[in-house]
Amino acid sequence: MEVLGLEGAEKENVEQRLRIRASARSEELDDLLVEGLHARAGDDIRGALQPFGYYSPKIESSLEGEAPHWKARYTVDKGLPTLITRIDVEVEGEGQKDRIFRRIFRRFPLTTYERLQHSEYEQAKTSLAQAAYAEGYLDATFTSSQLRVNPEERSAEVELILSTGPRYYFGPVTVEQTHLDPGIVERYVTIQPGAPFDPQVLVDTQFALTDLDYFQSVEIEPRRDKAEDHRIPMEIHTTPRPKRKWDFGVGYGTDTGARTSVANDVRYFNRSGHKLHAEMQLSQIKNKASAEYRIPLGRKPGEYWGFGGAVETERYEDGDSLKYVLNTSLNRFPGNWKRKWYLSFEHEESELSDKAQTADLLMPGLELNRSELNDPILTRRGWAVFLDTHGAQKGLLSNASFVQAHGILRGVYPLSRRWRVLGRAEYGANIVDDFSELPASQRFFAGGDQSVRGYSYQSIGPKDADGKVVGGKFLAGASLETDYYFWDKWGAAVFYDAGGADDEVMPKLFQGIGIGARYRSPVGYIQADIAHPLDGDDSGVRLHIGIRVGL
Repeated sequence: MEVLGLEGAEKENVEQRLRIRASARSEELDDLLVEGLHARAGDDIRGALQPFGYYSPKIESSLEGEAPHWKARYTVDKGLPTLITRIDVEVEGEGQKDRIFRRIFRRFPLTTYERLQHSEYEQAKTSLAQAAYAEGYLDATFTSSQLRVNPEERSAEVELILSTGPRYYFGPVTVEQTHLDPGIVERYVTIQPGAPFDPQVLVDTQFALTDLDYFQSVEIEPRRDKAEDHRIPMEIHTTPRPKRKWDFGVGYGTDTGARTSVANDVRYFNRSGHKLHAEMQLSQIKNKASAEYRIPLGRKPGEYWGFGGAVETERYEDGDSLKYVLNTSLNRFPGNWKRKWYLSFEHEESELSDKAQTADLLMPGLELNRSELNDPILTRRGWAVFLDTHGAQKGLLSNASFVQAHGILRGVYPLSRRWRVLGRAEYGANIVDDFSELPASQRFFAGGDQSVRGYSYQSIGPKDADGKVVGGKFLAGASLETDYYFWDKWGAAVFYDAGGADDEVMPKLFQGIGIGARYRSPVGYIQADIAHPLDGDDSGVRLHIGIRVGL
């Protein structure tokens, strides 16, 4: 079967509507049936073109051959389109003067003396009905919805009359749950009794209560059967989550070596909804045990006041450190940013280049995070920014004075369905009178999976007289990478990294290049890279293995 004279959506719709095409593979075809389907093909073609505004096409058809080899050909001249000559749209009832309908009319998809398209007519009806529902006119209905077409004059008239009926409002709200004080949950409910019924408010409330992590399920039921004076009681039904959650993990990364972790969350420590998070991470390079008690704040899920502590150990290229931490933090989400004000007291015992050091630091700080990602795990498009600044004053429970700022910007952009390009830029700076007083954790180092591939973890930085890395005041880094997924979840990558840590404002950059393999797993992008350093004494290659989650 062949259709000539048409293209695009019009041709596709004709081919789908042709019954002779749909029956082409039937084993019951014979000459009589084929001739009957061929005779009705003109009606099929005319019906398929009407949604696009063509009501009087000219069709030339031919049928050749004999069983089982027939060939049908249809040459179509769709003719001149039907134009909309009159549009009559009215809103009646209580919502007649509602501003949302004026906004709909300004963006109305139908215009006089434009080609009639049935899809735009249906879109116009849908936009009016959805607008009425969104504003609380739950009984809205079309008293008239007519599309009158005169094929001979190639003209069409549209009449849409929407009767809104009465406006509905939120009535009293009840939340069914027993494991938390009522006021704790209700402050996250955005449904305001007396406000106009708005389905988006229901969605926002459901998401907010779900994001609290207190409930396994949240269902909001508008009880229209109990409405009085058009005020609808709202019942929120919840199912609690288990009080405790355990997470276990094992893995391997070039920067950490073999690693394992265990975490425990107490989702609701008491009836006030307080939470407790405890975690232990063990690896060949870093170890950490931490706990934090969280008191929910405000009306946004995830905002809290935290109190915690941690014990951390870390092995550097030429030394190690042991750190005890006590901290408190205020976590807020103004706009699209995550903002964390914190106060941290750290006691650190470190050794770099065979020089032992003990430091106490009381550090106020501010951390900002923001990200726009299409997927938080397997990100193909988006960006993320991290900013942190903190410092200490000698004599105020601290034996060093300094101010540190550190920022990282990451981004990814899809070049096509298979290609991505990724970038990273990073800079950090310490303002300090006596650098020798800074403990290892407050110094900058470069090198490793997340810094400059081709160099070992934190192996780049100023060195002492014995050639051992002691860290620097400043940090700079950048990376550019592209990957190509050639088969299902498997891909390959090429990359260029540059970075350095130094006592100069613009550190000397060490460069690395390489290739890698990628695998898209449910937990993130599993990466195996072979990198070659372009600077320094090492001229070999280094294997880097890890998992990239998001950016």
